[in-house]
Amino acid sequence: MSKKKIYWANVCILNRKESELMEKASETWNGETGNAYEMIYLGDTEEVKIHQKLEEDIDSGKLGFHLLVSTRFDLFCSGRYLLGRKDNLLPIGEILPIREEIKRAGVEDPFHLYYPLAILPHFIVCNSEVQGSEPAPSSLEELLDSRWEGKVFIGNTELPSGQAVLFAMWYLFGDEGLETCVRNWRQKSAPSAVRHGLIKGEFPIGILPGVFSGPGPKDRIFAVRPKEGMPVLPSYAAAVRSGNFDHQDDEDTMNFLKASAASQEYHEFYKDMAHAVVSDPSVPLPANAEEGDKYIFPPWEWILKKDLDYFLTTIKQIPLI
Repeated sequence: MSKKKIYWANVCILNRKESELMEKASETWNGETGNAYEMIYLGDTEEVKIHQKLEEDIDSGKLGFHLLVSTRFDLFCSGRYLLGRKDNLLPIGEILPIREEIKRAGVEDPFHLYYPLAILPHFIVCNSEVQGSEPAPSSLEELLDSRWEGKVFIGNTELPSGQAVLFAMWYLFGDEGLETCVRNWRQKSAPSAVRHGLIKGEFPIGILPGVFSGPGPKDRIFAVRPKEGMPVLPSYAAAVRSGNFDHQDDEDTMNFLKASAASQEYHEFYKDMAHAVVSDPSVPLPANAEEGDKYIFPPWEWILKKDLDYFLTTIKQIPLI
């Protein structure tokens, strides 16, 4: 039996450990069932990226994966990629329980095609030493004010974290709000670089995922939960139907997902290592979560009406410092 292919471009800061876990899961599954899965890594450090691979698939007329796991949410939201091939996908969105916090975040798609493995909430992070006399911002809307021009930093707009923040801003404040971000905000090479700049006092404000938001023992940085809610980056899984509609084959793909990336072990890993809010309701919330936290992901009825090419082209114009 030929190996099934898994396209993988998930939480980039954990890619080494993720690959170890998935290789182990694939080996175990092969030993138990005789069915083999081949990992194809398409993350930001790989020679071939996930978008390039899917473009090649589109040109060939056939999706080349059996299972795809990624934080590249535009692949799941765009008609050019997966939404344009809904009939080829297994509706796996409801194969496992989804915790209430993720339901409230609104990341579940209306077609139940994707299983949301986790969400990564983003905080406003401030350096009290360089903030001056200005009070710390309490909302995302405040970050559009001219007094913060050139002082708000996000991770690179080529990466999912920065894109998730701007996706929320676009939803909340429209094209004008997004274009204000383009003029007034700045981007660094990665969220880790934003955190480093905050700690060094190079600028007062960053918007960062939870894993980068906490202060070290001597840091003067602190995290703020924006009143609108925290923008979230979802990690989704999608699965392709077997070409001959072999239901046993499809069931194996779903069962392998349950035993690997959607298992309790993996959810514990993402909660501990990425401070992610995971779908498994039996796994506790991350240490930096609070009861009643609000999360923002644009409603799918809004997403389906929007031009994602406009969004991705526009955000690249934010100055890179």
